[in-house]
Amino acid sequence: MRSLWKITIFGIIFTGVVLLWIFVIGVSSNQPGSFFNKEHNAVWLGHQWVGESKTDAEIQKLVNTLSRHQIDTVFVHSGPLTEDGTVDPETYKYSVDFLDTARTFDDQIQYQAWLGQIRSKIDLSDPDIRHNISNEAITFSQLIGFDGIHFDIEPVWDEDTDFIKVLEETRAVLPDEKKISVALAEFIPENLIWFLEGIHEFKNYNSEVNYQNVAEYADQIVVMVYDTGINRDWLYRWLVQEQTIRLTDLFDEKEVFIGIPAYEELKPEFDPETENIKTGLEGIVGGLNNIRSNEDNFAGVAIYPYWEIEDDEWEIYTKLWQK
Repeated sequence: MRSLWKITIFGIIFTGVVLLWIFVIGVSSNQPGSFFNKEHNAVWLGHQWVGESKTDAEIQKLVNTLSRHQIDTVFVHSGPLTEDGTVDPETYKYSVDFLDTARTFDDQIQYQAWLGQIRSKIDLSDPDIRHNISNEAITFSQLIGFDGIHFDIEPVWDEDTDFIKVLEETRAVLPDEKKISVALAEFIPENLIWFLEGIHEFKNYNSEVNYQNVAEYADQIVVMVYDTGINRDWLYRWLVQEQTIRLTDLFDEKEVFIGIPAYEELKPEFDPETENIKTGLEGIVGGLNNIRSNEDNFAGVAIYPYWEIEDDEWEIYTKLWQK
């Protein structure tokens, strides 16, 4: 009887460990990044491309670089949104020329008007301001010819219903073929917030609530996994991996981009020696190899920003993501 009892206890423990491994840690394969690369990657592009006159040769060089690195989604800085929800036309006065010229070199790349602002500088509870934003979305997508709108208003959070109204009202005036893309801060699971709220105060956080609210109206969701304050490579890789796993498993029929950094500005919340293209890509590949992720919902990598990507970083990108 004692042997049977030991066998039973061992069986329970063994089963628990297996379930923990599968559903919490996850079984992983060892595929390279190229296995998951759908040639559907993104970058954030500076406003000079639509705010300044560019030669055909400059635009061709840009497009060739994008095409060579399998980037077909470009968030072109066209704002910022002003306090009343409009955009100064001077900031994008060359946008039609840029788009027309760029498309002669590669008509498969999509360009979205990147509209951003600090959340505290714009009162989204004002219906007139929201109306102005949706009107700007019409201007950029219908009149100028962008393929969609990329919103980067920071920070937004779970209870920010006014931001969701912006997305709802924008979706209502745009044709279905014009995409709405939204950049959001890192995902924090609701159960983790509940578990830690007694010992750590969370402010302006994005749990499943905000991500799913945004997904009601957005076609693309980009998680910005940088400015985390982490200064350990392994920990940052783990965070990117978990963001990749959890967010690709959270939605159905949405494009999820994982945003990683290329800039090198050392500041309290960002250490470029830790947060960079190499560690970011390693985290993404690790996440996609994990059985808990949903590869079908993964769109690609998004790099911020294009203008700071150096040749050695492109080499790392090619090695870890294209080969």
